[in-house]
Amino acid sequence: MQRSRNATPSLVPAVPAFAGCADGTGIVFAAIINIGMMPTSTANAAHSGAGKYACITIGVLALQGDYEAHARAFTSAGAHTVLVRKPEQLTGLDGLAMPGGESTTMLKFLETHGFFAALQNFVAATPTFATCAGCILAAREVLRPPQRSLGVLDATVERNAYGRQIDSTILTLPTELPGGPLEMVFIRAPRITRVGPDVEVLAYRDSFPTLVRQRDLLAATFHPEMTSDTRVQKLFLDMVLARKLRRA
Repeated sequence: MQRSRNATPSLVPAVPAFAGCADGTGIVFAAIINIGMMPTSTANAAHSGAGKYACITIGVLALQGDYEAHARAFTSAGAHTVLVRKPEQLTGLDGLAMPGGESTTMLKFLETHGFFAALQNFVAATPTFATCAGCILAAREVLRPPQRSLGVLDATVERNAYGRQIDSTILTLPTELPGGPLEMVFIRAPRITRVGPDVEVLAYRDSFPTLVRQRDLLAATFHPEMTSDTRVQKLFLDMVLARKLRRA
């Protein structure tokens, strides 16, 4: 895996023109970055939001992929997390994270016991954070090759667009988030090639979106759970909290 600390997008369009998500293998994540090696100072800072997000319950789709890393990241940010393996476990959640992994493998699990339809309805109505394979599942159109998806994110996504496993990389890129450039871990990453008019682009890689938001849906082509920086998780938790307050 390559690492670049000063990479910048070659082009950042003034008007968002593209969007999408990624696909990788669940086994490789822990070998690349040991998320448990978070510095004490960073961990303490992450827990500073515990009071703010203590009322939030985030489900993490745990069919395959790096779901445990997502659960740790949201717990570090101050939220309560539960692993979701059955449709009935979606009930009562304030939000859902759909992790990276193998989207085709996830589809095989989802196409049993009515899980696909239940998840599609849930994501359409509830704040959801989709990364990598999760972003592929969320997209309206999937290419290279085409496959079934939930169709909730108005975007076109190309699977494994940046090459093979050996082409995985870590880049530090500017975003619209406060706090400066963000370290992004790309593992067999997908590429967002189109976004709809209601999709806001928050970050780019070589003119292609890497972080997008569509109302209560947040999607990334990289893996925010693979670093100690919880700004993306906190953005999603703020989205969940705002939705929760609107409905109070």
